[in-house]
Amino acid sequence: MIIRGLMLGIVLTFYSAYFIKAVLLARRGIRVNFLGEREKAKEIVLFEKLLRTATVAGGIVQFISPFFSKPGPLLLSILGLGIACLGTGIFIVAVRTMQNNWRVGFSEGQETELVTKGIYQYSRNPAFVGFDCLYIGMALVFPNILTISLAIGAMLLFHLQINQEEAYLAAEFGENYRDYQQKVRKYF
Repeated sequence: MIIRGLMLGIVLTFYSAYFIKAVLLARRGIRVNFLGEREKAKEIVLFEKLLRTATVAGGIVQFISPFFSKPGPLLLSILGLGIACLGTGIFIVAVRTMQNNWRVGFSEGQETELVTKGIYQYSRNPAFVGFDCLYIGMALVFPNILTISLAIGAMLLFHLQINQEEAYLAAEFGENYRDYQQKVRKYF
């Protein structure tokens, strides 16, 4: 019961940070979610709609798993809790470091600055690393076909999204972004 409660607390903390940041930016008049916008190429719009659907489904599974799934072996569960907690911390630091530049997806017309300080000195995509750690942690705590499949699927979709976002950033920031790519790894 303790493992289930701890995992639920980690999931609640992660998604609370996500939604609080989105609300704070919206209050400043900053649009946050650009996934699935129609002005993009059709295949990108379809991919982003799939990504949005998958992450919503993944979030729902993460919220209900502590109630309906049995934790795995104790050591595996402790490892999973640690990884999920680490991912939550990384995510929170990443979105705080981004300040007003954090977005879900990208759009050609958005106003943003290139963030290369703080945690972004060590990873070009720490918010995605945080998401990956949360999914991996959940799969370790509740090792079943659903959580494992979601973790693998989410990491693949996030990787594809990162590739699209990095192409946008290279086009938007040119040489500055390419220099940043040379200095800092994609993940960690």
